[in-house]
Amino acid sequence: MIIQPKIKGYAYALLATVAVSTVYIFSKAALNQVSLAQFGVYWFAFAILFNALFTLRTAEHRHFHPISGNSFKILVFLGMIELVATAAFYGAISITENPAIPSFLRNMEYIFVTLFGVFLLKERFTGGEIIGILLTFTGAFVISYQKGATFYAYISGTSGLMLLATTVYGVRTIIAKKHIHTITPTMLAINRAIFLLIFALIFLKILGQSIRIPTTALINIAIGSFFGPFLTSIGQYSALKYIEASRAAIVQSTTALFVLLGAYLYFGKFPADYQLAGGMLTITGAMLLVIGHRISFRNRNNKTSH
Repeated sequence: MIIQPKIKGYAYALLATVAVSTVYIFSKAALNQVSLAQFGVYWFAFAILFNALFTLRTAEHRHFHPISGNSFKILVFLGMIELVATAAFYGAISITENPAIPSFLRNMEYIFVTLFGVFLLKERFTGGEIIGILLTFTGAFVISYQKGATFYAYISGTSGLMLLATTVYGVRTIIAKKHIHTITPTMLAINRAIFLLIFALIFLKILGQSIRIPTTALINIAIGSFFGPFLTSIGQYSALKYIEASRAAIVQSTTALFVLLGAYLYFGKFPADYQLAGGMLTITGAMLLVIGHRISFRNRNNKTSH
């Protein structure tokens, strides 16, 4: 039986979506037992191990390729901004009661990728993108709403941390896309893990915390880092071989639905009704953003072909 390329592409995109959803579940389970620094040391050490083993099995990466000075500067810059984004991301997961909440808020990244694309590439918003942005921001506001909460409580809570994380991740995505032909996805993944591991080790030393963690936390970290930094990357980049990035992004924007199910099965927790409604708005908004960008890109291509 011959599987059509598009079906393969959607299958890989779905694999990436399910795999990344486990990051929220297993990281939350581990962070319930260990500190953020302890978590970071083991999570990113496993990420380096899994990616290195995969790299050794890939023919194109078996031989050493020298890195140009410009590429090295970009890797260092990406590594530095990853420190901010990833610390905020896992910090948000560690303090939330339900990991489905930050997974809904992660859809704000689509907004910032679109905004940066408009400002840097001089593109114009489509009607669908504008509606998508409004829906996603509205959903994020609904999720974050707390009666009587102060502004400081917002910026230091899950919503504020996810706003910081998604903004910086948006910058990361634009830079990575611009240089993806000179810096391979494997290089990006390993570079990210190395920077974050070093940072976690320094943070652990400053806090004077032990390297020892409970066995159950170690198991959750090992499982999560396999599905997250490793299997997710394989699924995402394999999907791009068969379908357009916009089609893969539509599938991946539903990540929060899988996190919602996983959080209920693993922790027995379900978001409040207003949080669930806000989450559905962020998913709808993210889809409209991706579809709107796809239509805009197709229209530009049609104009240049005439």
